[in-house]
Amino acid sequence: MKNMLRDYLGDKYSSNHLRNFCLYWIKAFECKASYPSEDEWRRENDMDCLYFDGDLKADTLMSAWTPIKWVANCINRDIGISFCKTSRIHSDPYHDLKLLAKDGDSYLPPDHELVKLLNRFLELAEQRCNFILLPEREMNPDRYRILIGNTTVWLCDEVPATLAHVFDSESLGKYFPDKESVIKWIRREHLEMGFADGKIDLYHVLPLINGHDPYTPLWPKKENEIAQALEYMIDFLEKRMKILIDIENGAAIKEDEADSGEYTENVSEKIGDICVLSKSRGNNKVALAIGDVFKKMIECEKAENIGRIDFSIKGDVLDEELMQIDNCIVRLCKWYGRDNEIGYAWKCQKDKAVSDICEIAAVVHLKGQRKISVPMKAKSIKDDDLKRPEGMTDDALWELYRLFHNMYRPYLWVSMGGRGKYRLFLVNEVAFGHGETDYGVGNMGIELPWSRKEWLDLKVTALYDKCFSVRNLRISTDAISCGNDSAEQVLAANDMKLPEGIC
Repeated sequence: MKNMLRDYLGDKYSSNHLRNFCLYWIKAFECKASYPSEDEWRRENDMDCLYFDGDLKADTLMSAWTPIKWVANCINRDIGISFCKTSRIHSDPYHDLKLLAKDGDSYLPPDHELVKLLNRFLELAEQRCNFILLPEREMNPDRYRILIGNTTVWLCDEVPATLAHVFDSESLGKYFPDKESVIKWIRREHLEMGFADGKIDLYHVLPLINGHDPYTPLWPKKENEIAQALEYMIDFLEKRMKILIDIENGAAIKEDEADSGEYTENVSEKIGDICVLSKSRGNNKVALAIGDVFKKMIECEKAENIGRIDFSIKGDVLDEELMQIDNCIVRLCKWYGRDNEIGYAWKCQKDKAVSDICEIAAVVHLKGQRKISVPMKAKSIKDDDLKRPEGMTDDALWELYRLFHNMYRPYLWVSMGGRGKYRLFLVNEVAFGHGETDYGVGNMGIELPWSRKEWLDLKVTALYDKCFSVRNLRISTDAISCGNDSAEQVLAANDMKLPEGIC
């Protein structure tokens, strides 16, 4: 497959992809003043236009400079170096680019895991798989920064943000006449790998980082965030490369055949705008969770067997959301009931101590007096039913044991060494254990039990790991410290935050 960066650089092109990009930007910027217009310059020097024979609707899918800046600034943060594509503190505006082109290994050591990921991304980023054709050329700058209403939103060319905002008619969606045109463009440009379960809609856009809202752009700063973002970008471009190679070899299906598929076989399409998220993507998780309950429920039983559905929702629900929830349930009950609406009832218990959904459950009454229950984020064990493990003497450990057992799918931040070096785990199993008892002589000369190390053995899933590997962790008595700080204060003090959207 043709490589336009190699053609543009000629003899200066090498296997050092960081150097290739730096030399390309320097060469392209330095000749810009010699062209009568920016359009003429773009046609002959902008990589996206070169891949599409000078078509000004062309665009780079993923910025090469953005992840270079992520990695370079992260690795060199401790020595106070920050890299810019066009330097403002040196007389030579291309100072930083020349520095990276000449001595990149000094600032981006090849053995560093982030640098290895960056180099693989850059290798893909210079090829055809990283370039697309937009419906209108004006969408190009809007993918970086767009005005929505009276608010400037920085999308930074981020792919998940692009894929989410094309479904918003007041954002990038303004470049499409309708939703079908959005889906057709996504399929034409082969961007479907950016969606979960093959469902091309707003609700299935895959995030740049696990748990992050795709609609909201993200500028990762921590190593684990940058690594996740690069892994997403590499995976996306590798899949797109394969499709483009297949097309070039005549092995892929024709575009008109791809466009003839059914796009309305998912819940979010059926219920229309009831679950459509606001610009801020905030406070609509209850309605979406109801939809998830229905999907899980229908997997268990056919719709015609359902006689009635009872919902119980507990959480910090805003007053203005109550009508939306009711509307959502009505639409779903009508759709799943086909010609007849399924009977339903629901109640909501507010709990201001909960920042997100605490519980949502649907009890489905099936014809024939049977019923099933589909809980989501519900407590799995009542505290009254939990017995203290025999031999557990440490009260702090007991409180932790109770906490793990009274939470549904508890998450755990674990320090991996150094400030901010934390990883997120999902706790699957908890077991109590202890070592030998140490004895000592008391002030009355009697030998007494002095101390014994106790611990909790956890079986956890590493959520930061792309493979979701299962691991064993041990929390011992001497690792527990008590304090008066709230969970939010502890997280803030350690540069951590709770994940969004992980379920």
